[in-house]
Amino acid sequence: MASRRSSKTLLPVRIERWNFMKNFDSFYPMLRRFLADIYGSAERGLSIYQSRYRAVDYYRNYRVRPNSYLLVATVGGEPVGWLYARRKKDHTYIYDIFVKPEFRKRGVGRALVDEVEKLAGGPLVAETHEGAVEAFKSWGFTVEGGYEEDGIKWFVVKRAS
Repeated sequence: MASRRSSKTLLPVRIERWNFMKNFDSFYPMLRRFLADIYGSAERGLSIYQSRYRAVDYYRNYRVRPNSYLLVATVGGEPVGWLYARRKKDHTYIYDIFVKPEFRKRGVGRALVDEVEKLAGGPLVAETHEGAVEAFKSWGFTVEGGYEEDGIKWFVVKRAS
């Protein structure tokens, strides 16, 4: 199935792998927006994400670990998105991916996904919410299954190497 490209201009995206949290002050607003997009409000998302996964603390104190990848996308030096993934035994699992709304459908998400695949290897696996499943499909992922949690419909997606 052919993917549909946006009529928006693709951007010159720079992807950098962070070995530590370089600038939490620029990262945190993106994290809040990411969680608001999923859970309907940043506060609800932060509460779930922190209590269940300690994820806010994890990102705040991030240090690279074997097989972990925190990739940050910038355009003109401005952080516009990020992806966090870990290499597992037989696949790379994308835990989080976010692109600022004004930069969506302009190649940023695809650049992040392609870079983690280049660095960590495939196949790629993720769980995504209903609002992002079409983006994953446009990046070559197929839906493998789904479930509901916290009132959110989640989709398990996979992109073969």
